Amino acid sequence: MAQILILDDEPPLLQSLSLELGRQGHECLLAETGREAFAILEKSPPDLAILDVQLPDVSGIEVLRRLRRDLPEVPVLIITAYASVDSAVEAMKEGAIDYLEKPLDLEELHLVVARELKNARLRAEVEAFRWRGRRQSEESRIIGRSPALDRVRALVDQLSKVPFESAADLPTVLIQGETGTGKDLLARTIHYRSPLAEHPFVQVNCSGLPRELIESELFGHEKGSFTGATQRKQGLFEIASGGTIFLDEIGDMPLDMQTKLLNVLESKRSRRVGGTQERHVDVRIIAATNRNLDAAVRAHEFRSDLYYRLKVVNVELPPLRERPEDIAPLVEHFLSDLRRKYRKPEIRVPSATLEEFARYEWPGNIRELAHTIERLVLLADGDTLSPAGLPPSSPSAASSASASSASARSPDGAFAPPPATPAGLRFDFDTGECTLNAVEKRLIEQALAHARGNVSEVARLLGMTRGALRHRMEKWGIVAG
Repeated sequence: MAQILILDDEPPLLQSLSLELGRQGHECLLAETGREAFAILEKSPPDLAILDVQLPDVSGIEVLRRLRRDLPEVPVLIITAYASVDSAVEAMKEGAIDYLEKPLDLEELHLVVARELKNARLRAEVEAFRWRGRRQSEESRIIGRSPALDRVRALVDQLSKVPFESAADLPTVLIQGETGTGKDLLARTIHYRSPLAEHPFVQVNCSGLPRELIESELFGHEKGSFTGATQRKQGLFEIASGGTIFLDEIGDMPLDMQTKLLNVLESKRSRRVGGTQERHVDVRIIAATNRNLDAAVRAHEFRSDLYYRLKVVNVELPPLRERPEDIAPLVEHFLSDLRRKYRKPEIRVPSATLEEFARYEWPGNIRELAHTIERLVLLADGDTLSPAGLPPSSPSAASSASASSASARSPDGAFAPPPATPAGLRFDFDTGECTLNAVEKRLIEQALAHARGNVSEVARLLGMTRGALRHRMEKWGIVAG
């Protein structure tokens, strides 16, 4: 079970303790002098040490100091036949966990050894948890150099300095953005860069929870509260106590659960399904969605009061196509891991490939970019990546066409006549090259001429974002005049 160092200058006592502890499954490392103990420590660090104070060469206190210096995680128990208040105080000051007098009470010794080995395991688990938190904090880096990400980093820094007394006092955060933009990474970054970093971070996918079990998962249930509830269960809000609960895809939460969540946010109290006792909720709430919650509120699909309660701090992550300057650092970030994973340390991305990446619109955003880089690394014959795996044309054009088609349908699903072209705007593609790229270029040029160079107006007319329009203008070398 455990390795235990026993240091005592009385061989009969050494053998007796070794026999007693060996019956419990422990392996005993025996030493009669301090020098022997030092030699054992060099070769085989123990899980617990039992040290005599009076030794023929050095004091057991000296061995205790060496343990505290080199192996601070090892609990140390002091035993001596010369008990005194002074030696007990000195041993405890040096870090001993207990102090026993000879002749030893073996039952008491067994209890102390079992207790301290259990405490040592718990301390190791806590330290491992803290290490994971520190590691995740280091890895929770927002990669990119665009102004939009600079603003996000500044916001994270501000949130990390908000004063609070409990986790529930911290403001709620709502993260909005398309699928794959890194909402979960941002939520983790906010948590691990805050004073809550050593407390739990619990992620809940609201769209993945069965509708009939969502309340039980979030708030727990009592035994017998419904069919299949064979025992009491803690809810995720309880498990996250003192830390952060991340409600991903909050836009997919049913309306009845939205009401219950709002009550928890307002009262900071919850009740298990089938229970009568209310519990204090001490968690910071971060929510995320890829839905347009403003539109969902107008369509009565999301509660307006919950929406405004969640967006105390509102963060919008722009899609990757609107921040092409972030592509190169993201590619290098993914490559640094993939070089080690697939043992291809020499692989690199030529500038031509990066330019092709910048022209592609990444409908799946950062997640698609990561998977694409991994695929290209796996399939690469040499030490350079080729963009051969990308679709030949931008998918946004197809999605825009699809959206236009959908908008042209009548309420009963049949196609309605296309909407009228804005007054005075006429497009002429009767002559010249008729490839899709040429048509797109001429369309933007004629729209700019019609709008007298007003980029915002052109984006509105063409049904795209300003960022997407500017990306296309740069692609074709078009300058707004």
